[in-house]
Amino acid sequence: MGLCFLYKLTVCAVLLCTTPAGGYVYQMIYDCEYSDDLSDMVFFVKNVFNQKLNNIYDSRIGKYVGFGEYGMKNAAHYNSQAWKMAQRRAQVETLCRYNARLFRRSTLDRKVPPVVRVRQSQPADYGERSMLECSVLGFFPHEVRVSWLRDGLEITTDVSSTDIMANGDWSFQLHSYLEFTPRRGERVSCMVDHSSLQRSLEVVWDTYPLDAKHLKMSVGIIFFFMGFTAAAGGASYYWWKRRSDFSPITRQDTRSAEL
Repeated sequence: MGLCFLYKLTVCAVLLCTTPAGGYVYQMIYDCEYSDDLSDMVFFVKNVFNQKLNNIYDSRIGKYVGFGEYGMKNAAHYNSQAWKMAQRRAQVETLCRYNARLFRRSTLDRKVPPVVRVRQSQPADYGERSMLECSVLGFFPHEVRVSWLRDGLEITTDVSSTDIMANGDWSFQLHSYLEFTPRRGERVSCMVDHSSLQRSLEVVWDTYPLDAKHLKMSVGIIFFFMGFTAAAGGASYYWWKRRSDFSPITRQDTRSAEL
């Protein structure tokens, strides 16, 4: 509710920042200034007439201060109103400190862990030059560290990355690349360090697509040889069967039957 009010107030201030020809513009601007730990909170109410500061309320002194004859008259009038001064003192907490806490919770204190994916952006077989991409997505705040590991050792060469890019929804993304020649049995991973993580997040490159391709090839070769062996065995049996049908014993039995 408070942030919505400040947003509307800012929009009104922008719309009224110029003085129409032959007219008058009066603006009231609320301004909250505070330290990182919210302990030093200062509340200002600025009254502006035709783009000139007329008077200002300063919570540090607890009253309005005017500028010029007209401004000093207005400041004295506001200071004489007990209800207005009590309202201004309360707004240090109800308006400034309350909205500052909401702002910190939604921005400075907000933590969103990243989603990390590792893929082979340039398909290649073992022993061929290839490239891995480590995508770090949807994290907040924007400070993040990405590194590559090969069998547990950090790689510093042939590594590049994009700038940290804003997604437009209070989150960021980063893409890191590793050029390398994959070897069978090695372990290549992407490690991400971020304030939202209790410990480093390591994602290992899944070599299953490469291994599956070689497995399919091996299985195909095995089935080929099994088929070839079966065919050769069948041909040998057929050849042996034909020879046994025309053996000397068979021919002799045939002649005996004719006699």
